[in-house]
This record gives sequence, structure tokens and C-alpha cells, in this order.
Amino acid sequence: MRKDAKAVFIAGLLASSAAFPGTFDESRVAASFLKIGTGARASAMGEAFTAVADDSSALFWNPAGLSFVQKTEFQVTHNQWISDVKADQFMLAIPAGGTWGLAWSTLDLGHFAEWDGPGVVTGRTFTVNDQVFSLGYGNSFFAETVQMGATAKYVRESLGGGIGGQTYSMDIGATLNPWDTLPGISFSAVLQNLGGELAGFELPQGLRLGTAARTPGLFNKPKRSSPDLIGGDSEGRTPYPWEFSGSEGGDLLISSMELLLPATGRSEVHWGFEYWMNFVALRAGYRYRFPRNDLGGMSGLTLGLGIRGRGLQFDYGFDYAYAPYGDLGDASRFSLLVAF
Repeated sequence: MRKDAKAVFIAGLLASSAAFPGTFDESRVAASFLKIGTGARASAMGEAFTAVADDSSALFWNPAGLSFVQKTEFQVTHNQWISDVKADQFMLAIPAGGTWGLAWSTLDLGHFAEWDGPGVVTGRTFTVNDQVFSLGYGNSFFAETVQMGATAKYVRESLGGGIGGQTYSMDIGATLNPWDTLPGISFSAVLQNLGGELAGFELPQGLRLGTAARTPGLFNKPKRSSPDLIGGDSEGRTPYPWEFSGSEGGDLLISSMELLLPATGRSEVHWGFEYWMNFVALRAGYRYRFPRNDLGGMSGLTLGLGIRGRGLQFDYGFDYAYAPYGDLGDASRFSLLVAF
């Protein structure tokens, strides 16, 4: 991978330059790392996930979705980009009068040589990294017809040499499940990164509007009755996706669409699909950034798969050079989820 690709990536991620006037219309926005998606599952579905979110990653996508987590759950995600640029997230969800979520996210841009002037290298290095600590809560109302939740964030950015800043922000989300009249259909709305400024710049605030449809037994009918999608299991609990397609031998198709309306910058539309057959999930998605994807049509394509066991799930997500960061090549995400 070319060294200059990393420099372009960092310039775009920090949104500290208007060197790309046709692309970086977010140059007045700080902490652009807050836009990096969490979880290989969501990534593989084209990040059309706010109306789907039903695990601990809901803390990022839609805190209302935390209410679906009925078991203590831990999830870790690793995102490997170019060179030594990497992002990691650690998420914990605990049901207790609703569901509480805790998360620590970090973006490490690696080491850089320190310069003391044009062409003068001091021999020292410095690091650039960003961190987000999140605390969220979600709960269900009206027999799971409505979910609501909120996430509070502490955001810290370090650019080396004592340069950086910190601030606070909040996400607020809601999901409507009119399953008595529209079985399996959900609608969601999430306001992200409300409040707070970093070094005099606003955070990447935005509104996400999503819808999702869940269709069990589409291609393979269960051998025996599976937990009901609408009413939940015998305990009134909405099952995890793999519980629809496990020992009962059926399948589950989830399709979703999402519109991202940022306060500053260009709007995006996302599509995603997830198909569970027994213990395997296949995923695909697409992300389109108006008026066009800067790297061409293929740059919005995402793919992935998931494998589950009893309370254990591994997810892999793959996407090709999405976002206005130049020729970065492929990016891979890995997630491990444990529910107990």
C-alpha cells in the first residue's frame, strides 16, 4: 500500500483540510472518526443497520435496539485499514430494568516522525489516536411496539505534541415495530452526536432514518415451530436472529434500507441484506453517497458472513475503499460476540 494513501486517509478522517473541495465538504467538522461504523455485521450490510440493531453494537447504531438484548453480551470488533491504521471497539450489554450498554472505541493511526522544520527530522516520533467512551440505555414499551434509547459519549482526540481536545455528545434513537399490522417491519430514527464541539469545530451530527423487514421461512420452512417473530418465545422475549434458523431448520431473511442526513456534508442512502440458514449468515450491502461515490460504483459494495453457536457468534465484514479517502484498497472487519 502506498505511503501517501495513509496521509490522504488521515487528512480526510480528521477533516482538517479542504484540499479536496469536491469531496471534503465536511471540512468544518471535527472528530470524523465518530462516523466509522461499529461491528462487522453492520458493515457487511452496507451500514443499513439502525432498524436492525438487536445486539450490543446498537450502542452505536441505535441505542433503542439495546432493548432487544435479553442476555449479558460482550462483543469485540477489529477493523484493519491501510498500513498500521486500525480501529477497535469493545462493547458490553447488561439487561437490568431495560438494557444498559458500555463501550470503548479507539482509532490508532500509528507512529509519525517528528519534524522541527522543513526537511529537519528530530529523530523522535509521536502517535495520533482517538477514543470514545460510551454509556447507553434502551427499553421497550407497549409490548415491544416501541423501543427508545440514548447513548452518552465522552470523545477524546490526540494529535500528538499535546495537540488535541475532548468533548461530550449524545445519541437518541427510537424504533417502531407495528408487527400486529405489518409483521416483521420496523422503522427507526436516530439523532447522532448531538452537542459538543472539538477545537472549535462541530461534531458530525446527523439524522439516520431506516426501515427493515424480517421474513422467516422464506426458502426453507422450519421442521418444527420456531419462536414466533412477532410475539417472541414462551418468555415473551424477541429471539436473536440465529434462534429463528437454528435447530428448527428454518431460515430468516432480513432486508434493510437507510437514509443518512448529515448536518454538514452529503447525504447517503444504504441498503443491506442478511440471510440466516441454520448456523450461517450471508450478508451484502451497498452505500451510495450523493451525488456519486467518489471512487466509482464498486466503492459502495460490502460483503460478509457470520457463523454462530450457542451464545457465540463470529462475523466478518469486507468493503472496498468506501468514503472519500482515495485509493485505500480493501478493508476488513472482524467481530466476536458472546452472549451468556
